[in-house]
Amino acid sequence: MSTSRKTTPGPSQYGVSSASSFSSSSSRPSTRPAIELTPPPDNYALIGPCYHVESVLASKAKETVFLTYRQAVIIAQSVSPDKVYRSKKDGGEIPHNRLIHKKSESLKCSDCSLNNFQHNFICLQCPHVGCFNNHAYTHYKLQQHLFGIDSHNGLLYCFLCGDYVNHPQLEQIRSEIADGTSAHVSDQNTELIANNYSDPAIKTISGLKGFVNLGATCFMSSILQTLIHNPFVKYRFFNNDFHYFNCDKNDGEPADEYNACITCSIDNIFQNFYTSGTNEGFGMTNLLTTAWYKKKSLAGFQEQDAHEFWQFILNEFHLDHERIQTNLGHASPSLSDSGCTCITHTTFAGELQSSIQCLSCKSVTRTIDPMMDLSLEINHLKNKKGVTLYDCLDLYTLEEKLDVMYTCRSCGEKTKAIKSLKIKTLAPVVSIQLKRFEHNFNETPTKIDTPVITPLYLNLTKYAYDAGASMGVDGTKVYELFALVCHIGSVNTGHYIVLIKNGAGQWFKFDDSVITLVSQDEVTTSNAYLLFYITHRI
Repeated sequence: MSTSRKTTPGPSQYGVSSASSFSSSSSRPSTRPAIELTPPPDNYALIGPCYHVESVLASKAKETVFLTYRQAVIIAQSVSPDKVYRSKKDGGEIPHNRLIHKKSESLKCSDCSLNNFQHNFICLQCPHVGCFNNHAYTHYKLQQHLFGIDSHNGLLYCFLCGDYVNHPQLEQIRSEIADGTSAHVSDQNTELIANNYSDPAIKTISGLKGFVNLGATCFMSSILQTLIHNPFVKYRFFNNDFHYFNCDKNDGEPADEYNACITCSIDNIFQNFYTSGTNEGFGMTNLLTTAWYKKKSLAGFQEQDAHEFWQFILNEFHLDHERIQTNLGHASPSLSDSGCTCITHTTFAGELQSSIQCLSCKSVTRTIDPMMDLSLEINHLKNKKGVTLYDCLDLYTLEEKLDVMYTCRSCGEKTKAIKSLKIKTLAPVVSIQLKRFEHNFNETPTKIDTPVITPLYLNLTKYAYDAGASMGVDGTKVYELFALVCHIGSVNTGHYIVLIKNGAGQWFKFDDSVITLVSQDEVTTSNAYLLFYITHRI
């Protein structure tokens, strides 16, 4: 709610005394009639729902909404000096000043730390707390989280409608807590919800868990690990509930051809990996059957190509997002639309610039194409010693003369021309495929095992279209390696593993359900098939 927006009805207009009633003149005797000083009745039940809250409560997110709303209303309750609050852990009495301090800390704005007399908005869809006049509205615009819970009175505010809303089931929760009749609140055995939180185990928040091999599924598990530990993808799954609240496909039932949704299946994996108290291997049965319904060629227990599966997942992320946008009546972006807000485009989408120079008039024609990854040749370098990833990039961007005559758009002549490639726009994550498999017509596929030295930090300055003459280092174009997928063995009987770097700088090898710590040297000398580099500029 920014200051530029028109004023909307505040809580006091619904018969509620708000924090704004505090002023420097409050110590002066009031000349108002005594009846105006009498606390007004609680008329929240008279406030009706809006279309948006009814839609959410009719979805599979209903129980999650009730739980979050209950917790927020408990936090919003005032600390009564007449009540005795006891810890659920040991039954000991909790001092009132400690409860007030906890409440004040819990209700600070996540962006500016403003407490605002404990009058801020608690997001219904994530842990964000926003100050009443600014950051709550900014959070809604950025994340599209429609609802905030007014911490002063426990009432729901719909940012899209610009008004307070209610619902009979939410009102029942709020009134029970306010009256002290809820089983979740009692005088002798309660404390603020903020005091009930405990830090999760390290093994839980690290997400260090493997996948049970369900029969030649290592190509899937290796790709999934790169997504689960990708900080950008992880953030989207845990902080943007747009898909969760609006998807009508996967309702918790076993996947079939009607409710198969890849995004929902992977969301379930994220929940398990980062909330489960065990690090036992996870069986991705739901995702496996969902993938079979979405792409028939994946059906069966045969080894598939990890890069093709990665492309399939990214395409499904976009299609799921597109489906929901269409259902909501929004514009439906295409897969080539770089302005799309799906996980695929915001994380992996860049642009490649192709330039053709006419050797007759020297004019240059440029074409911009979408780019999800870079597929680099290594076959032409297999006789070179000490091949590096930079050698592959040099070959990819090398100027080459066209084999056919080129009709110049500028001079109109048919002439010889030179073609070159440059990176126009870099994505937050740069994905690279090293072409280790050759599929020649009527010949058995072969694998190229040429070692390629992998840098831990990749400087892409010289490969960008705006590279300067000095070819120095542009800090915005330096990326850090955080994951690489390796293929071990032959073309038809091989096995995939993945190496991933955690936030502490440690490298782990994920071999299906087995996880081991590996050295940095093993990472740089591994015969990588897929490489994932991440930026630090965002």
